[in-house]
Amino acid sequence: MDGLKQISCGINGFDEILGRMVSPSTILVAGTAGVGKTIMSLQMLSNASKNGEKALYIPITTESAEKLKMYNSTLDFFDNSFEVHAINRQLAEKDPLTTLIEIGNIIESIKPDRLVIDPITPLGYGFIEQEKRRFFYTLDSMLQERNMLTFLVGELLKTELHNSVVSHLSDGIIYLTREDRNSRADHLMEFIKMRGIDPGIHSEITSRKYPYNINSAGFAAYPHLKPENGLALDDTRVEAGVPGLDSMFDGGLLRYNSLLVAGTPGTGKKIFGLQFILHGLENDEPGIVVSFEDTPYQMILDAKRMGWDLEKYVASGLLHFICSNPGEIYPGKHAANIKEIIEANDIRRVFFDGTNHLELSIPDNLELRGYLYSMTSYLKSRNITSLFTTDIAPSECPGNEKIDAASIMDSVLVLHNSRARDRRYMCVTKSRGTKHKRSIKEYAITESGIKLRTDTLI
Repeated sequence: MDGLKQISCGINGFDEILGRMVSPSTILVAGTAGVGKTIMSLQMLSNASKNGEKALYIPITTESAEKLKMYNSTLDFFDNSFEVHAINRQLAEKDPLTTLIEIGNIIESIKPDRLVIDPITPLGYGFIEQEKRRFFYTLDSMLQERNMLTFLVGELLKTELHNSVVSHLSDGIIYLTREDRNSRADHLMEFIKMRGIDPGIHSEITSRKYPYNINSAGFAAYPHLKPENGLALDDTRVEAGVPGLDSMFDGGLLRYNSLLVAGTPGTGKKIFGLQFILHGLENDEPGIVVSFEDTPYQMILDAKRMGWDLEKYVASGLLHFICSNPGEIYPGKHAANIKEIIEANDIRRVFFDGTNHLELSIPDNLELRGYLYSMTSYLKSRNITSLFTTDIAPSECPGNEKIDAASIMDSVLVLHNSRARDRRYMCVTKSRGTKHKRSIKEYAITESGIKLRTDTLI
């Protein structure tokens, strides 16, 4: 047998999580019905076949070959260049030994580089436990004779894995599950066991759950957002774009700064964020706006009322939008979309409007904090200047508010509406790594944006 090879799994996000798959090895893909085991298997085989591997699919099924072909044709990714040899499920349950011989003959004739048997649960169905174990040991010996990557798909609960002989014989176990959250179902993937991968990432991989999505386009896994390695932080100063504000931060924000702008509705948080993005665009800094309330058209229209032309920056590729309904987004996919745009366009500024809206998609407070921490850490590692906004409860005086996300951010700026005199005030309550003025400054929302009254006659 040749040595271990590192090969692509063929699933979006998998290689980034695992650092590629190991061949030869046997992987058990387990989970209940409807979690995407078959779609995952078919996509792996399709991509392996496109990349020149000899791929073999052995479905244990009651469906006809015609019905299987009709089903597979509805999948956008499907490539029928790999071999398919179906085995009747009823016969497999009644006569597992004959089925074992048939599987051996199919493998011997095809000599695949990659094999999927889906599902293995009916095999040995009628045996007592001792005979079932002997059956699967024989199957394992048969698979070990071939220098290939094998996926065994099993309809198993997580609690059944420990007592399953297949899990003991497998080099890796991938468990897929569905968790209902309010009106949405989340799909999560766990790597229960994974031999042969980089020991440096093994403990991290086997101790976490990874979100994934399934649709006609295929199976996509979403790695957790992590800081970039090897980049030194750039501590040069950048202008926020609001006249007078830079003096409150001892000359401007640090290049890698994450700034949280907090205030009640009507204090100008969105205008503040758009002004921040616009200033970067005017200095050839590509930007992205992440919003949960408005469409790109609405935000462009709002900016136009301030005399700001954002359309030309969209047309030139400098400005990008991700606008989503917070009740419908999948946090893992949302973060992956942001990361993809950032890295494809060398984004320098990010405006993340309304972190409080994320509570609809991430109701657990610890998970929400984890999402924001991962996002800010990633942005900082790429020396991206970011501005986040959040709604807070009214306070008699700016600076006394309780803000959950404040500890995660580098800097915090509070916007305050005065009930007594119809005036607006701001104050910096936190600025990590740099001096800042603690005084309360009055500001105004003018026809051309936000300005501090101390710096501009209005």
